[in-house]
Amino acid sequence: MKTTKHDKSFSTALATVCSMLALFAASSPVWAQRGPAALPRALTTYGTGSDTTKIQADRAEYELDTGWVTFSGNVAIKYKDVELRSDKIRYNQKTGDAQANGKVALVSDDGSIWRGEALDINLKEVAGKVDSIDIYTRPFRVLAEAGTIATDKTYEISNATLTTCTNEPGFFHWELGTRRARFRPDDDVTAWGGVPRLFGVPFFYLPYYWKDLDRHYGFRFEPGYQSSWGAYLLSSYKLPLIRDKVNQNFLDSRTSLDYRTGRGFAYGERLNWEFREYGTGWFSAYYAEDDDPPVGIEDPDRYRIRFNHDWNATYRDQILMQALYVSDDLFMDDFFEKEFRRMNQPDNYVSYTHLGDLYSAGLLTRFRLNDFYTQVERLPEAWFNLNSIELGETGMYVENRTTASFLNKEYDERYDPMPEAYDAFRLDSGTTISRPMKFFGYLNFNPRAGYRATYYDKTIEKITSASTTEIITTNEYGDVESVYRTVSETTVYEADSDIRSVFELGADLSFKTYGHWRDDSGNIWRHVVEPYVNHTFIPEPNLVPDDLYQFDDVDSLDKYHYIRPGVRNRWQVKHPNSKQVYERLYMNFFADINLDPEEGEDNLERLYFETKYRPNTWLRFDFESWYDAEESEIENAAARVIAWHDVFTSDVEFRYRNDESSLLLGSLTWSVNQAWSMNVFGRYEFENSQVEEIGSWIQHKWDCVALRLYMSVQPGYGVRRDGTDEEDDYKVSIVGWLTDFTPDNIRESEIR
Repeated sequence: MKTTKHDKSFSTALATVCSMLALFAASSPVWAQRGPAALPRALTTYGTGSDTTKIQADRAEYELDTGWVTFSGNVAIKYKDVELRSDKIRYNQKTGDAQANGKVALVSDDGSIWRGEALDINLKEVAGKVDSIDIYTRPFRVLAEAGTIATDKTYEISNATLTTCTNEPGFFHWELGTRRARFRPDDDVTAWGGVPRLFGVPFFYLPYYWKDLDRHYGFRFEPGYQSSWGAYLLSSYKLPLIRDKVNQNFLDSRTSLDYRTGRGFAYGERLNWEFREYGTGWFSAYYAEDDDPPVGIEDPDRYRIRFNHDWNATYRDQILMQALYVSDDLFMDDFFEKEFRRMNQPDNYVSYTHLGDLYSAGLLTRFRLNDFYTQVERLPEAWFNLNSIELGETGMYVENRTTASFLNKEYDERYDPMPEAYDAFRLDSGTTISRPMKFFGYLNFNPRAGYRATYYDKTIEKITSASTTEIITTNEYGDVESVYRTVSETTVYEADSDIRSVFELGADLSFKTYGHWRDDSGNIWRHVVEPYVNHTFIPEPNLVPDDLYQFDDVDSLDKYHYIRPGVRNRWQVKHPNSKQVYERLYMNFFADINLDPEEGEDNLERLYFETKYRPNTWLRFDFESWYDAEESEIENAAARVIAWHDVFTSDVEFRYRNDESSLLLGSLTWSVNQAWSMNVFGRYEFENSQVEEIGSWIQHKWDCVALRLYMSVQPGYGVRRDGTDEEDDYKVSIVGWLTDFTPDNIRESEIR
């Protein structure tokens, strides 16, 4: 029997169809119910390599002449990172067009999910249109009647409802009804004619709405009350000026408009930048037209200007800059209290650091901008550190630190009488040579010798003169008496340049010993004990502190002969199935013993103790203290306990400074349940038995919205710099946010 060409084509096609149907019949439809990344095996494929289309379904009907195939029953088509699912899909293997009907779901590589009853799309271009939309594109859920997908994966939707809530439609805690919306997954959302609703209640109209999906742009508000401010409303709007996500370059503007009933209006502008090549930083200008300035502040126009920039130019080079200029010394305390606690006096500097393999070097400029602060300026200071390096193969090591500084000390202009400012050029270089050795395999001995030369372009000479005056008085009996009073007066004169020479001899001695044991749980424990002794001898230099202008610790160097014996203890544990070693307890103790005390002084001067305790993964305890043995009292101490668990976190700290402060501060946050959480915090000063601040916040979190209420009080005590008594300061404020867009700072008052 003769076989025609047509018969061969038909036979081949029929065999192909039969093979595919057999494969479909043998497959399980379970995969169609799995996640978007699951595709255990393909029943048929089109194309090769990265252009492959994989299809799975219960049944298939082929239209041989047109290239269309109708798949039905748990259909899943995957092309590259785009996956289409439906009850029934008509697919063109040549063009990539797909017509889906019944429980349609389209999962894109950007993580967005479209759901509806019908979808026409080209899978290769990812373009098409859809009816009855229910879309999730991180983090928004979108409900609409119709929409389209463009080839650049831009979604255009009409009459859409936008929300980040996950509960059922009609019960959203917040939503935005729009006339038209555009989505660009992993980028932004734009809407026109928007009406926002909170718990179903419309409260505004937005002719235009834009939201970046990664960065926090838009409006922010914080209403509240503070005794020193009155009722207030802090508001800001943040928008992008440069938004280059590809190269990670950003420049943002944050405009603030604040009103305080007791102080008036205030305005601010803040620029934040992040440039991959040039670092990060910010500039802020904040102006307050103060209706009630403190006593002594005559000008109601008060302001702060601040600039910060950090730049890691290379992995070896870093530049840091900061400048802060204020209208008066009370402005920060009045309007930026949290920032004032961290830096109660402006620190203005430009710093450059370079790290080499064997050295580090840098240049520092520290300067004063406001005349009402006392500060040592460095205009500038260059420094060089030579790391410890071996001299050939001698076993001896040398290290050096050298600084060259133009120093200038300026005093607060409000001093009466005003101290005289002074300046000097100082070149300071110290070199140390050491020879580490080990004896008996465990005893470490490291003797060292050093020489430090410091050149001053000017020194000082103090001349003390005494004058005696006779004071004639009459006693209670009418007798005349003469009283002689001697008054000493020291006059400081500027002297010629000189070089101070400081010699140093010393040695370190230490060794380690340890023991192991295994507990009942199989954990391996190790106890390491490290006794050590450090001896330092510095004879009296040719220039003592009284001969020099005082700028910092370099100028106060004097004779020194001390020995510091101490011991370190470490308790470490390793779990049987882990290679990682955990340090549960660390303790360090040493004593400073003066081998050349002044007459009447004891040899033992100070004791130091430090411990770090980590009993488990949710508790940490730190303690540090200095004890003055001569005065038999604690100089300073600090203790801190941090605990965190599934439902709470706590941080309690005690700081003690002799005759200055005994401050207890703490914070406890408790997650009552998934919706409610609360925090209490406070500071108590034992030195004067005063509560410095006590407060709390309470937060309720719905499915997609969070609301937090702050309350605190700072009892007034003491006297301000302006001479007025401090008054109690009560604070109440409320802030809210979308949980998928938690702002950089919860409180507006903390970023200006």
